[in-house]
Amino acid sequence: MSLWCRSQRLRVLRVISGALAVAVWWSISDSAAQQIRVVPSISVMERYDSNVFFTPESHLPAGTKVDDLITTITPQLNFIHGNSLVKTNLSVGAVVQKFVNNSALDNVGFNGSAGIDLSQAVNRMLPRMRGFRIIGTYMYTPSAPAFGAGGLGGGASMGGGGFGTGGIGLMGPIDSGLITQRIRTTMFSVGFANSYSLSPTTDFQTSYMYSQLSFGGSFTPSSTVGGQPSNTVFDTSTHSISAGPTSRISAIDSLSMKYTFMQMSQPQFGNYATHGATLGWGRTWSKEWSSSATGGLTLIEPIPDSSSVGGQRRIPATMFPTGSVSLSYATGSSFLRKLGSEIQDATGGSSTGGGGGGFLPLLGGMNMPGGIAAPGSYRVTLTYNLGVFPSFVQTAGPIYTHTILLGSTAGITDRLSAQALFNYANSSFTSDTIGTNFTTYGTTVSLSYLIMPMLTANLSHQWLSFDSQSRSSGLNAADLGFSKQVILLGFTYAYSPRGDFFRSGAFWEGSSGGSSPAESGLGKSGSGGVDTKK
Repeated sequence: MSLWCRSQRLRVLRVISGALAVAVWWSISDSAAQQIRVVPSISVMERYDSNVFFTPESHLPAGTKVDDLITTITPQLNFIHGNSLVKTNLSVGAVVQKFVNNSALDNVGFNGSAGIDLSQAVNRMLPRMRGFRIIGTYMYTPSAPAFGAGGLGGGASMGGGGFGTGGIGLMGPIDSGLITQRIRTTMFSVGFANSYSLSPTTDFQTSYMYSQLSFGGSFTPSSTVGGQPSNTVFDTSTHSISAGPTSRISAIDSLSMKYTFMQMSQPQFGNYATHGATLGWGRTWSKEWSSSATGGLTLIEPIPDSSSVGGQRRIPATMFPTGSVSLSYATGSSFLRKLGSEIQDATGGSSTGGGGGGFLPLLGGMNMPGGIAAPGSYRVTLTYNLGVFPSFVQTAGPIYTHTILLGSTAGITDRLSAQALFNYANSSFTSDTIGTNFTTYGTTVSLSYLIMPMLTANLSHQWLSFDSQSRSSGLNAADLGFSKQVILLGFTYAYSPRGDFFRSGAFWEGSSGGSSPAESGLGKSGSGGVDTKK
């Protein structure tokens, strides 16, 4: 036993020594090039919400004021770290909300998002490794947003999607578009993605994502529907692993194959898993048009039958078709450029634009960089996804979900941009014994105006509708369904003397995507933000 313990200690010491040696080598070889840029920001918003409880008014005690005027303050710090080996994007912030009519709902939420690109560091040790990134998010909020990042739970940023292709995406179960009533919600996710070159035209890609969704005390006044609490929710954790090759079969076409394993856990339901296989095709049709499509099957392993006494009986394994379609069009518009020039004649200003992009995951409630598109440019994206998700509302277990995202962004002038977003989700349980369907619609229309390089104004209107229909309990959409509207006016200030924080893509250009600090301009003094050399 002593020899075995000594051998184990030696192995541990070798691993620690190797890790320290790599860390020292990185710090010595790139100490002169390392730099951290810190950009603090703060947003102040006034928001009218027609239904702050996310529930039908008929379910609330008489006299409850469902609409409210909410003041939201969001202080935040954005960090960029870069050298020739590692590039990091990080955002941390708080969301402070004050309610006029429902002071008991006053709260402080928190969010954090991080992306770490280790591609260059890993490539030095494994020359065939083309990419390696780690991403993670954390969010604490009094109401879970729908549709991943593009929720109505408050915040300065607008986003949409986060849909996983045939399964769990970055925000886990939230990607399915399900909505809880007002309740404390904590969401956490962490994962990685890498790409290994098998040949000049073929990469083998792998990814892993862990997400956890948990709930605390409810903010909704006590109410029941059919003798059951109307805000029944279920803590949910998921592990998702995918792997498969992607080949460039021509200058404009790519072909991919992927296997995905997903393990889901819900304490009130149990553990269950899925296996999926998909075939994908992507094409760049022109400078403006691009598309991708995937199709395949997902096998759900036997799951508990909640309708059986004691839940002892299990539903046999079942198989469902899954897939996704994405279509994107991006170009410059002569009409928008003409309109912008006419507006510009009256307001003054000069035309600038940014490109590039970061790899920081988007969360609702964050003061995200970008938002002011280049004048005359616009982008339209349509995405459809069909996959299996865990349900965390009303009844636990796997659900089969259709999701649609239609979004567009247009740069009207160098200071004024418009955004429009439509989300749709329809979910039903994979077991015929649970006759419940969930349907969610959401729209957002927004205008962003750059008052000065470090200050923007945002005006938006959001609409959300949620229906739940259940054959087994005799409930219909009117029993559990609700709709709400949100009108928001906000101002965001970011201390970035470069003037690049609000320009679309400009904040990340060179900082995370450049090949070296010299090329990215990170080493230039007086470039904006708080720059600290190591």
